[in-house]
Amino acid sequence: MTPCAEVAPPERPKFIHDTHRIVLVNLAGCALFRCEADALVDLDMMELLVDPGFRGLARLRMTLLREHKQAPPIRYQYRRCDGTIFWASVTSRSLGEGLFESTLFYEGEQ
Repeated sequence: MTPCAEVAPPERPKFIHDTHRIVLVNLAGCALFRCEADALVDLDMMELLVDPGFRGLARLRMTLLREHKQAPPIRYQYRRCDGTIFWASVTSRSLGEGLFESTLFYEGEQ
């Protein structure tokens, strides 16, 4: 019997940002949002959210992240570059030097 090879889990969509603007996005993030990195880099993080009402909540969360280097996970509706909408939860952590990493956990289509 041949042992099974260990397979790495798929990479999660990740964004590096300063809590305002996206600085870097990985390939999984580009795939989830169905666009190239140059369409996402330098974009305001709030532009990814569908509901303008949630943008205020997201800004508050980013303030917590800047001030306390942590913020609770939360679930948002996101709009892709092609206009389709999906749900995802997001966790964020401080990388130091004013940069943060947000990881999205895809939950499904609208």
